Amino acid sequence: MVYAPHPFFNARNLLEQQTLTTFIKNLNGLAGPLKGRQKPPHLVQFTTQTTVGQALRELAAYNILGAPVIDAATGEYAGIIDVGNILGALVEDLAGDRDMSQLPDDEFVAAQPRLSGPELQRVGDAFTAKTLGRLLHSGELWFKGDAESTLLEVVNAGFKVRLAAGPGGSLAGAPALTPVHHRVAVFDILPGEETPDGPVPAWRITDIVSQTDVVRFLAANLARLDSAFDASVSLLGLVQGPGAVRTLPADAPTLAAFAYMHRHALSGLGVTDPGTGVLVGNLSMSDLRGITAARFDTLALPVGAFLLRRAGRGVDWGRDAGAPPTGEPAEWSPELQRRALVAVPRDTPLREVLHLLVRHSKHRAYVRDEAGRAVGVVTPTDLLRCIAG
Repeated sequence: MVYAPHPFFNARNLLEQQTLTTFIKNLNGLAGPLKGRQKPPHLVQFTTQTTVGQALRELAAYNILGAPVIDAATGEYAGIIDVGNILGALVEDLAGDRDMSQLPDDEFVAAQPRLSGPELQRVGDAFTAKTLGRLLHSGELWFKGDAESTLLEVVNAGFKVRLAAGPGGSLAGAPALTPVHHRVAVFDILPGEETPDGPVPAWRITDIVSQTDVVRFLAANLARLDSAFDASVSLLGLVQGPGAVRTLPADAPTLAAFAYMHRHALSGLGVTDPGTGVLVGNLSMSDLRGITAARFDTLALPVGAFLLRRAGRGVDWGRDAGAPPTGEPAEWSPELQRRALVAVPRDTPLREVLHLLVRHSKHRAYVRDEAGRAVGVVTPTDLLRCIAG
């Protein structure tokens, strides 16, 4: 029997040859757009007794989306918490005992509570008094990467990129089998407490590696990647057609939009013109960067207004008092289209999409048809699935 070579063999081999030690060293040596965001001067981490409010303030202070959590009682690693997890827990709190699991998506969005800004502030005050231990799912397995773990192990076992590619690397129609993690913790293994059976190793967190970090590394090594990266996003199965890409209109409430994302375990979704259905923007969990309980009132805004307010404040929007005007609904589409949105035609090579994601520091590249409608989307997870599948 003759086996066809993996279409992304070179990229896969590159990840397999990189230990986390060499990867982090190479990553720190990147410059320009490949460099990525500045990391905090020290590792930010919380305990299970840290309150949600404290965690949000510290994440905002360091302009990061997530951080590792240590069990306050045992000192064991409990997982990574990020703003998406926090908002998902808020959504679940607001749902209470209502079972909306069987509702179609449009009814689910319509059933979300319509709270005013002041009401959300009051809800937020109570919610942010909770501890992180109440938000983490007990029993969830988290990958512990050490110095000798390979980058391919991180992609498969850490990020849990378990969607197998089809013939020719196609990703069409295959469901994800496990929840995806966007970040993993890197550990140093130290001599631990002596026991009759010998020392028990102690694990100390030294760094965090994200899917975006791996994508930046791949972009830095474009010349070494396979010819499959020259294939179009359409050929690779990343164009599903109108209606297949999850979107919401710009007049949908922001809190309902994040509830919809939480329901489908999405890190982002397309924002469309309410009248035409044309793709005009993107709502992402990264748009929550810098949010604190003091700005929960912005979640009462329509998505279009939320994104414009977010753009007006940059990384400081969640910490400054006040905000610029958000305009009228008729102005949202043209204003949103002035924001950086990575959108490409269906014949765009995957190599170009990778380059655009890194150059614009984005997590989603949309594929649009001639009418401007979203017919596909490419994320870092999709790129890594191509390679690891």
